[in-house]
Amino acid sequence: MESLKSVLIANRGEIALRIIKTTKRVSGFLALLEGSLGIRSIAIYTESDRASPHVTEADEAILLSGGDAQGYTNGSNIVEIAKQHKADAIIPGYGFLSENADFAREVKAAGLIFVGPKPEDIESFGLKHKARELAVKAGVPVVPGSDGLIESEDEAVKVATQLGFPVCTSPILWMPEHVKLISQVMLKATAGGGGMGLATCATVEDVKKSFETVRSRGKTLFKNPGIFIERFYPSSHHIEAQLFGNGLGQAIHFGERECSIQRRHQKVIEECPSPFVTKHPDLREELGNAAVRLAESLGYGSAGTVEYLVDDETGKFFFLEMNTRLQVEHGITELCYGIDLVELMLKQADAEMSGKGGLKGDYLKSLQPTGPEGAAIEARVYAENPARDYAPSPGTLQLVQWGDSVGSRIDTWIRTGTIVTSHYDPLLAKAMNHASSREGAIKGLHKLLSESTICGPPTNLTFLAAILEDASFGAGKTITKFLESFSYNPAAIDVLGGGAYTQIQDYPGRPLLGKGFPHSGPMDPLAFRIANLLVGNAAAKEGLEITLRGPDLLFLGPAVISLCGAPVEAKLDGKSFPMWTRVQVKAGQKMNIGKTIANGCRAYLAVYGGFPNVAEWFGSKATSPMVGVGGYQGRALAPGDLLGLVKEIPDHLSKAVSLPKKMIPEYTSEWDLHAMVGPYDEGYLLPEDIEMIYNTEWKVSHNAARGGIRLIGPKPKWARSDGGEGGSHPSNVIEYGYPLGTLNWTGDDPCIFPVDCPDFGGFVSSTTIIKADWWRLGQMKAGDTLRYRRVSLDDALSIRREVDTYIAQISAYLDRQQSLETLEPLQYTKRSPSSSASKSGKAVVHQIKAQGAQPAVSYRQGADDYLLIEYGEGVFDLNHRCRVTALQKALRESNGSISFSTGLINMVGCGNSLMLYYDGSKIRQDKLVSYLGSLEGRFSDLREAKVPSRVFKLPITFESKKQTAAMQRYQETQRPYAPYIPDSIDFVAKCNGFSAKELKEIYLNCNFMAVAVGFFCALPLCLPVDPRYRMSCPKTNPSRVFTPEGQVGWGGSCMALYNVESPGGYQLTGLTIPGVDFLGFKEGYSLDHPWLFEDFDQLTYYEVSEEEYERQMAIFHSGQYRYEIETVTFDMKEHNKMLDEVKGEVAAMKSRQAEAQKKMLLLEEESMKKWSEEKAKAEVPKDTVEALLSVPEISTIDAPLNANVWKVTVSEGDALEANQTVAILEAMKLEIAVKAEEEFAGAKVEKLLVKPGDIVNAGDHVLLARVSKK
Repeated sequence: MESLKSVLIANRGEIALRIIKTTKRVSGFLALLEGSLGIRSIAIYTESDRASPHVTEADEAILLSGGDAQGYTNGSNIVEIAKQHKADAIIPGYGFLSENADFAREVKAAGLIFVGPKPEDIESFGLKHKARELAVKAGVPVVPGSDGLIESEDEAVKVATQLGFPVCTSPILWMPEHVKLISQVMLKATAGGGGMGLATCATVEDVKKSFETVRSRGKTLFKNPGIFIERFYPSSHHIEAQLFGNGLGQAIHFGERECSIQRRHQKVIEECPSPFVTKHPDLREELGNAAVRLAESLGYGSAGTVEYLVDDETGKFFFLEMNTRLQVEHGITELCYGIDLVELMLKQADAEMSGKGGLKGDYLKSLQPTGPEGAAIEARVYAENPARDYAPSPGTLQLVQWGDSVGSRIDTWIRTGTIVTSHYDPLLAKAMNHASSREGAIKGLHKLLSESTICGPPTNLTFLAAILEDASFGAGKTITKFLESFSYNPAAIDVLGGGAYTQIQDYPGRPLLGKGFPHSGPMDPLAFRIANLLVGNAAAKEGLEITLRGPDLLFLGPAVISLCGAPVEAKLDGKSFPMWTRVQVKAGQKMNIGKTIANGCRAYLAVYGGFPNVAEWFGSKATSPMVGVGGYQGRALAPGDLLGLVKEIPDHLSKAVSLPKKMIPEYTSEWDLHAMVGPYDEGYLLPEDIEMIYNTEWKVSHNAARGGIRLIGPKPKWARSDGGEGGSHPSNVIEYGYPLGTLNWTGDDPCIFPVDCPDFGGFVSSTTIIKADWWRLGQMKAGDTLRYRRVSLDDALSIRREVDTYIAQISAYLDRQQSLETLEPLQYTKRSPSSSASKSGKAVVHQIKAQGAQPAVSYRQGADDYLLIEYGEGVFDLNHRCRVTALQKALRESNGSISFSTGLINMVGCGNSLMLYYDGSKIRQDKLVSYLGSLEGRFSDLREAKVPSRVFKLPITFESKKQTAAMQRYQETQRPYAPYIPDSIDFVAKCNGFSAKELKEIYLNCNFMAVAVGFFCALPLCLPVDPRYRMSCPKTNPSRVFTPEGQVGWGGSCMALYNVESPGGYQLTGLTIPGVDFLGFKEGYSLDHPWLFEDFDQLTYYEVSEEEYERQMAIFHSGQYRYEIETVTFDMKEHNKMLDEVKGEVAAMKSRQAEAQKKMLLLEEESMKKWSEEKAKAEVPKDTVEALLSVPEISTIDAPLNANVWKVTVSEGDALEANQTVAILEAMKLEIAVKAEEEFAGAKVEKLLVKPGDIVNAGDHVLLARVSKK
């Protein structure tokens, strides 16, 4: 390039990447040949495109203002960016501003080059009626149509009739035999494009109905209401000629492309050359020469495309329009003609910039080819659902894998993890194949599409492959109405309604991952596995978990299914559907799964073959909705989702088979669950507290979900006055790994931790449900009751063997290897009562006393699959963290009878402890403990160890709008006042007896070492290396439901960095750059390692303004952020020396903290008491309610289940409508609408009885309404 050195790409997606690819090539080898510096690419992007590859591939990328919807169309802003970043030119690609004459003028007015034609040419061809006039002048045939624009509906009818509109041959009878159909007509918006602003009309009524619609659409979409009319040719081809002009009166063409296969007037499949033209060899030159004449008549410069309508019967062609830009399908022309059209456009722009007006005519003419080399076909891959009339399908692409085929080219912008938004066109990729023949190109493209996988929202991949398989397509019969008769029957389930909370799970989920990413898997693994066995799947195969109310499903292909678990209303084509039965479903049948109708809350739908279009994430298809990964786009099912089915079903599965009635598990509302003591009970809870756990009939709260099941019952008195270094409340301990099924005390409130719980935390867990009873835990719902039955380890393993045998029996029975008579059901009702404390064992199963360099070690059980190895006496000590790391390493390297190949599953290392997850049915607890004890003797004196470490230098802003908004949200929705409201920084400082300024100095001068990584999305839990900086403060009560991304918090003695928006209880003290990237595209991340921080990393901070912080966060989101990291060695010998030197200072600091915290705790007690009293006063008096209920006209609208009131959507005095939502409840992480039934139509709200934040039980009155009696 002579003058052109930098270009701003005013576009996004695959075309932006396509252009960048050429700039890189021109900047590489070609630049060396020409002796130039090449072209610097400047990308622009909106917030929703921040992770798009064009942002990172460009030499420079700038975030647009104006939001996602307007960002790429704000021409003035884009021109200003180009000037600021010293661009020489702007290239628009296609769409957006590519054919905006005003934008082209603005670019030129700014002294920049517009990489495209002159503004006047864009304007002339942008108005289709004007373009027709120019075509006529150039001698190019046009479709018969109106002369100029149509001004009225009457004129439209008149012109339509003159063009051969359907007319009646009888002045009296309008009967079929008197009607002669000459031709349909098409109303077109003169400024339209992309298939928008068109209407095909077959009758006068059609014209009348469409006239105003097309006019309005043109005005809204294109700022021009002008309409013209053309004759419509139903059996025709859409063929276009690719041209290029130099702006000096010379032009050439690069043959034609056929684009006849379209949906909604938008292209789906394109070919070069056209199979129709290939059969009519003279037509190529006619089409090309006509295009050249038109371009040369105006002195057109740059790439352009003349689109023709070609009659299938006569071969006549007519000018439709000219696109004054690069076409989407330009790639197949490049493949067949060996040309880079983008490079040619840049050369034309360079010539214009150099004052030459354009490329030299002789050079341009030398590029005129004689014909195409071979054939190329392009398929447009869209995020759309062909089964729903090609409805766009935004969402997360969980897996993108492109096939491989000789001669293939894929122009795409997507990769695994890309989020397709609803703001832009759903085009994902252009898949192309070039071969020596059309047949070869079809075969190559079909192979490419068939071997490609895109998991996430629906795409048209299989639809495109089906077109290529069609005999008519193979024969080249590709007219514009091809898809009208094309039959597409995907093997899939169309989700018509998602139900309350339906998600994909598999068994056992994701137990190996850890790092704060949930275990996942089915809440009831028993019913889940049985459902799979019934349909012929492996027991672990993915299926649907249905909570409370199920989905509505349309089977587009045949399937074999079974429905197991809690009893639900279920129908297939309106007829009752049997549970615990294998059923074959035909294509076209509709299944409706309603609400649960008895005990239990979860049902499971298994489908033979599972769901092939759902991607695995870390080896599992299980959904983890709290972190948005796995399953179907990391969330519950929703209308419009499409679940793939296998295409082939074995014949032997066609026979219906039911589970014998005696083998169906029993569900109740009064649950007895078997549990083992530990990991923390004695010494943390009083003996009477421990007995209270097993003697209480606990009630399941409305807050019962996959992440936690809260219980309602008595509060413990506690054996300690505080939690020591774990926190100020006696329920606090130093963070440790949580076992699944444990009873966790968050303050005084008990919560059972099921499959989606955090993997570590700092609250006491006192008893743990055994693995054999996880299925029963998963069926408990709000309002149920629970009694713990204390059992020993031997009891737990015995019950587990019974459940395993039960599953094995069912599998054998279904395989016809065991008879009905020999089947033994589960015998829960015949079990012995809860064991006494003396018979059930102890939480601490073994201890090693401290001796020399060996610290004290306690081994605490967490039911039959978990063992907690705890070092020291409950005090933070980095020496203990070294010990944990050494133990982890030894276990990973173990290859004997106790290893990860023989039954060890996972480990969660924290500050002073290691939680070991193992298979208790394979490894005996006593042998495990013995082996672990033997390892302790192998460790050297770790007090002088040198540990590899990385030091991160991160920005922090202490005051920000995001942090303030999070606190305000907490104050408005959770707790109105507390000592830490509204200023957490001031609160933390006061808890430690110093000022907010001193607190900030600690952040800016201290190294924080990661002693654990997990909890929620790889959150780093960090301890100040210098104990003099180990501040202490309580966590929020209650904990927040929302914490901003990048939030830095303090709780207990530790700092935490929240990597994503999440719940949290640490006090809000600042914002920094997070350390997680689920997409794996950012610097320092990958798809198989989406977290950044590791144990023994050190975090340091430097202060920045809020404005600078937001600038750096924008860079982080775009994938361009570079962490400042230094690799160092952490010397434990030096650290221990420092600990000895500062003992006195640390003791004085702790004394000061204790005094300060006494005052803050008093304030907290007073605040909590006041809040509780106010909540009690706000309740409507019972006598008022009773008095109103005695009035005949008063009726109640009640809560359908135990829940939390999230919203109240009506006010007192409001008139109600039938089926109006009056309140929205939240239970089990679900939103439940409370509605006024038909009889409440016209009633007035007399009295509201609830407010947001209240807890209601099933049947509680939400409001009183005065109903007029008819």
